[in-house]
Amino acid sequence: MPTASPPLDAANLSAVRRALDRRLQLMRAGLHQAKVFVVVNGKGGVGKSSLAAALAVAWAKAGLRVGLVEMDEQGNNGEDLGFTGSVLADGGQAQAAAILDGKRLTPTGQVRPRLSVFPGGPVLEDVLEELYCQRRAARRADDPAGRLAWMGMYAAAIDAVRDDYDVIILDVAPGSEPLQLQALVAGDYVLIPSKSDPSSRKGLRTVARRFGQARDMNPLLRLLGVVVFATNSSASKVQTNIKEQLVGDLRGSAPVFEQVIRYVESAAVACRTEGKVPQELRTSAAIAPAVRRSMAALAGDYQSLAMEIMQAKSAADRTASANQEEAA
Repeated sequence: MPTASPPLDAANLSAVRRALDRRLQLMRAGLHQAKVFVVVNGKGGVGKSSLAAALAVAWAKAGLRVGLVEMDEQGNNGEDLGFTGSVLADGGQAQAAAILDGKRLTPTGQVRPRLSVFPGGPVLEDVLEELYCQRRAARRADDPAGRLAWMGMYAAAIDAVRDDYDVIILDVAPGSEPLQLQALVAGDYVLIPSKSDPSSRKGLRTVARRFGQARDMNPLLRLLGVVVFATNSSASKVQTNIKEQLVGDLRGSAPVFEQVIRYVESAAVACRTEGKVPQELRTSAAIAPAVRRSMAALAGDYQSLAMEIMQAKSAADRTASANQEEAA
């Protein structure tokens, strides 16, 4: 007969619960600074890591202090931003030290000016295994708060460094329910990249369900919008149909961003090869002229989307503030 998982370590549980209680108090007082974006879909291959990296670079270039946390064992951010094999690539050790050992969440360094990275990688498999164990153990807790506390382990770690950044981006593994729940409890705004195929849309609906679970612990979590990927930039009718389908999937609970990210395979390959995002390669002499033209158009898509997302954030913040004043 298998041995039951031990109950959540008392000291660790106490620290997590204190952090969550403090967060809720700040929310109720209107003092919680919303700045954590969760980039997530239940399916892989929908542009999640490319979106996270491009937004991180765009906002850092705009003068914001950005922290990019890759909650994914694949470690694709290293390829997207060109630090695979460097001292910045720790395989997820910094995250593991924070989540498993209670140490301060520390970036491995800056991959661009004002852009600090917390890489993912194979070490996160240990984190994921522990999260599964803690979820099982939490079911035996005596009180409801204790049964949910395991979901706040990342929230506690991220809140401890929240003031160090203007924006924090969580790039979350597609198939991991525990990691997705952790990110949604830690986050403030949810961005869902999606393609038009049924599998991508099914992944979107999966995230919508987990969003509901996370709201029990994170009442101010907002589903900011869906980013449509991989459509022909000239096929406006197709884009309109895709957006209508996605709004239907979400039952109108989140907008679909107007800016669509086109898919150009040659540009995507060049980005991974060079370890740079489209905005950084739009005028690069290292790529062929035809690819450079496509890259410039793709860079424009991302730049426009980065601005649209910040506008949506500002509108959501104003609505939340007005609602809070009305409730008071």
